[in-house]
Amino acid sequence: MIVLLDNDTIQKIAAGEVVERPASVVKELVENSIDAGAKKISISFTGGGKNFISVADDGEGMTEEDAKLSFLSHSTSKIRSIEDISTLATLGFRGEALSSIARVSIMEIHTKKEGAEGIYLRISAGNVEEVMPRPRERGTTVTVRNLFFNVPARRKFLKSDYLEAEKIKTMITGIAIVYPEISFSLFHNQSLTLHLEKITPEERIKELFGDEVANEMIHLEYQKNGLNLSGYISLPEYLKERGRLEYTFVNKRPVRSGLVRSAVKNAYGIPTKERAPSFILNLSVDKNLVDVNVHPRKEEVRFADENLIYSIIFKAVRESVGIGTEAELRERGYAWEMEPTAFWQLHNSYIFAQTKTGVLIIDQHAAHERILYEKIIKNKPASQKLLFPLIVVLSANEYEIFVKLRDILAKFGFEVEEFGERTVRITGVSSLLKDLTEDEFKQILYEIRDAKPFSDVARIFACRGAIKQKDKLTPDEMNAIIDDLFATENPYFCPHGRPTMIKWSIEELSRRFGR
Repeated sequence: MIVLLDNDTIQKIAAGEVVERPASVVKELVENSIDAGAKKISISFTGGGKNFISVADDGEGMTEEDAKLSFLSHSTSKIRSIEDISTLATLGFRGEALSSIARVSIMEIHTKKEGAEGIYLRISAGNVEEVMPRPRERGTTVTVRNLFFNVPARRKFLKSDYLEAEKIKTMITGIAIVYPEISFSLFHNQSLTLHLEKITPEERIKELFGDEVANEMIHLEYQKNGLNLSGYISLPEYLKERGRLEYTFVNKRPVRSGLVRSAVKNAYGIPTKERAPSFILNLSVDKNLVDVNVHPRKEEVRFADENLIYSIIFKAVRESVGIGTEAELRERGYAWEMEPTAFWQLHNSYIFAQTKTGVLIIDQHAAHERILYEKIIKNKPASQKLLFPLIVVLSANEYEIFVKLRDILAKFGFEVEEFGERTVRITGVSSLLKDLTEDEFKQILYEIRDAKPFSDVARIFACRGAIKQKDKLTPDEMNAIIDDLFATENPYFCPHGRPTMIKWSIEELSRRFGR
């Protein structure tokens, strides 16, 4: 039987969409403080935020009239109609946050607007229990006790105090990144766990994540078509399998965006899923071009032109980390990379090259792989005639693979003809290969049988044809590899996604030697 839900149940369900856990409460309260123009925000909580949360600020505060309206459903100072959302400059706007929190907790509001009297309110499960004058300085303090005390099913599904506390700290970290002009203090169980003074954006990154992480990233600033992209991204040699930072903001609003993540990762030209860049990016975009009203907790946005956003992020990242052709890099001023000179080969495997600002350590095999791969993609390999044809007897399975791959082998310079039952005669091989034996031909068949795109086969042949580790090189050969590498589209990674080089600046070397 279908029944109509009572109003109390409806309100608790609605509150649950906005207030998922203690971190949701802290986020909404801190965003209100930011919207109020606060320069100092102090957050305190106990029991992972389940028992007690307090957010105090020095913002503009509220009058008694506004304070009494602030926790009612759909009461807001930020919009007057649906059209206002498209020009919104604040983090909050729906008028749902305080009312949702108030319905599932015991809330206290203590606030004062300049020139008005301080006022104190106590609300339990959405009902006002007390209103009284109480002096204080300008600003607002909102205290939330016993979260979900009247929704035991929701409270039961909260995690441990430790995990809930970590979620609060992670959330505050995300907000603090894009508001370096605001001072934040975070107390858990009366112990100070985070204190951030007003500071520059770069210093805020160092303060939150440490010097080592900051030194692995570069600043990005890019403007096009009225959009501004700013933040920090990984240097190519510091891509990681785990422990990456991923922070996306749209008009300083923290959001999740698969589009931004894909654009950043693809800009580095990395085929592998195991290694990816860290990034902290804020996209400032005209408010008419982004819809912030698509998620109950405002964690997602929708762009009017996703292709435009993707292309701008892709190009900005690519240019900032110096990925492109030699001509493009020269044009953008990457001179230190354009004049490296080889001076040593370590263990016949790694090329050391001096640059204007430090030293490059180049993996000779990975670098040559990249060079050959791009040559294959641009121009299919030529064939080189064998002095003596190679006769190869194949097993039934090998012959079946050969029949399927005959056309692909031809594209890579192989000249192969049938020469009796399950036997082939090879008169020409890919110019990428120095030599070919019967066993090597069979290995190639097995390696490329499942490689469907042309690029996958190209990676395999580039790897087979590349200079190997332990191959001794002359100075001229080392410098030729360096020149050819920096003439490629993506000199920083081999076709499989491994780094081709490590950069050490003079500054980094001096720091490591304590200078």
